[in-house]
Amino acid sequence: MSHLSAHDLTTMFFALAVLLGAAKLAGELVQKIGQPSILGEISAGILLGPTVLGHFRPQCYATLFPSSGPVPIALETVATLGVVFFLLVAGLETSLHSIFRQGRSALFVSFFGVVFPFATGFLAAELFPHFLGAESGSDRLVFALFVGTALSISALPVIAKILMDLGLLQTELGAVVMSSVMFDDLVGWILFGVVLGMVNGGTTGAHTGPGVLRTIILVGLFVVLTLTSGRWLIAKTLRFLQSHTSGRGAVLAFIFTLTLAAAGFAEYAGIHAIFGAFIVAIAIGDSLGAPSLSFPTLERQGGDSLAGITTDIRQIVTNVFAPFFFASIGLRTNFAANFSLGVTLTLIAVACLGKILGASWGALLGGMDARSAWAVGFAMNARGAMEIILGVIALRAGLIGERMFVALVVMALFTSLISGPAIKAVMKAPAVETSAV
Repeated sequence: MSHLSAHDLTTMFFALAVLLGAAKLAGELVQKIGQPSILGEISAGILLGPTVLGHFRPQCYATLFPSSGPVPIALETVATLGVVFFLLVAGLETSLHSIFRQGRSALFVSFFGVVFPFATGFLAAELFPHFLGAESGSDRLVFALFVGTALSISALPVIAKILMDLGLLQTELGAVVMSSVMFDDLVGWILFGVVLGMVNGGTTGAHTGPGVLRTIILVGLFVVLTLTSGRWLIAKTLRFLQSHTSGRGAVLAFIFTLTLAAAGFAEYAGIHAIFGAFIVAIAIGDSLGAPSLSFPTLERQGGDSLAGITTDIRQIVTNVFAPFFFASIGLRTNFAANFSLGVTLTLIAVACLGKILGASWGALLGGMDARSAWAVGFAMNARGAMEIILGVIALRAGLIGERMFVALVVMALFTSLISGPAIKAVMKAPAVETSAV
């Protein structure tokens, strides 16, 4: 049985310590100036990767982050766990009840907030694939589907933080935005799962083979069963654990066990593990804290809501696991060598055009006034961590090259940075509806 040598273990632990320490330090520093911590965490990885450390001190970079052997496999394993658990947090904050409760406004914003960016991204990638970053020899249809899907997804955690900072999270506008983002992310990840299935299951360039059909059937069954009878079963199990165990340990262990099992099933089905984690986390989140007729909020001894356990999970994941993933983004990609101004600006323009216009038009059709509609559009435009996660998976799957990946990361950060100031500028007008819900 093979195992890590003492030298491998030493390198691995030092590498993990440097990654986590640098990522958290940089994250805290950028938060001090009012920016999301993910910007600092990614920047730390870029500084430690081939862009900076590998360029100026290649020997030090190669020693700390070797490119071959068991150490990079171990680091990738930790980073994969980080992104799987990060999608667990995102799923826990996605409430199906909230999506259905908002009615007409959220319905229109959700629909057009997906259709517009998907259409603009797909058409741009189909008409100008190489200019938008497609690698030579890549499948044109799959690339166009990926770009359309990528531009449809927003960043739930980033948008929630922006609305919270602006005091809009608990308003009618905030409720519409959050419900729409939840729906868009759910649809977007399902679409991305299908695209990945086309890559993993297709053969000789044909995307109608038995592998793709198997993936679509398994994914469809998984989503439907998990979000229906699965929610009931999870709620019953959590109630049992609550009644027969003490403290939160058993509930936490059950949640992480279920997440890992769902991630494993997603890989078996032919899509990425994070999709399984995200879907099952939605079911868990509804059972833990989202009030609904069928799945009432669980209670602890003493009457407090178990929804507070999501805070515990969020603290563990966002402060320990997620920084490993976001810092690791810069370890294997040279952002300076693979940066293309033309590809990046084009991607930013297409992304902003589709999402802002689509979501704003949907808000107008849903009955919101013009300024509120623009605020919804700018809020939905924030891509953040979700876009970056999707880009990393696409890069590893061979869907895109490093040039397109770098453009995706820059676009995700740029849209997240401008959303807050844009909403603030729109909200200076007195005509915006902000009645509390």
